[in-house]
Amino acid sequence: MSYIREALLKAQKEKDARYPKYQRIFFSPRHKPRIFSVRPLWLICLFGILLAFAFYSWLNSSGKKTISAPRNPDSEISSRPEISVNAKDLYDRARHLYKIGRLEDARGLYQRALMLDPGYVYALNNLGVIYIQEGNYSEAQKSLEQAIQQRPEYVDPYYNLACLYALKGEVTKSLAQLKKAVSLDKSVRQWARKDRDLQNLRGVPGFEEILRSTAKD
Repeated sequence: MSYIREALLKAQKEKDARYPKYQRIFFSPRHKPRIFSVRPLWLICLFGILLAFAFYSWLNSSGKKTISAPRNPDSEISSRPEISVNAKDLYDRARHLYKIGRLEDARGLYQRALMLDPGYVYALNNLGVIYIQEGNYSEAQKSLEQAIQQRPEYVDPYYNLACLYALKGEVTKSLAQLKKAVSLDKSVRQWARKDRDLQNLRGVPGFEEILRSTAKD
């Protein structure tokens, strides 16, 4: 079989001698096959960077707490229920505001006090006084009459009703309320002698009689 082997070797040599120029194409170092092209490698690197950045951002944000400031701190505070404030507190604050001339603010606090305690006669009386000064006689009368219903022995709403009727020119009604007031408290005559709201009663016989009769008591 040696002659067959020799014939095969000879044929291989003749084949190699016939195609030498193709050897460089397949075996040249400059044309070695590449596993990755340039573009896919660049995309993979970019994806890795973005993934790392997203992971870092998640770690950073997970350790923080968000604190939101209210849009309007004043309205938020005013909307909170006043747990410790009662009708007496509001009444005292309203009296202070009234003394310094802030009638509208005082009226608001008296109204709030009455929402908490509708039978608070002192708030009803003082609210009636503010209504008189504002010229709202109908609301003043309602408030003062309600105070009288709550406490008939309370002198102030009678006297203030006398002032209200005097301002309206209703002399008879004014004298009736004034007489009731002085019957409850004799010191009312001192108020009546100096009060400008009772100016329409000056010189009226009934008015002078009430003052004289109380002066004798």
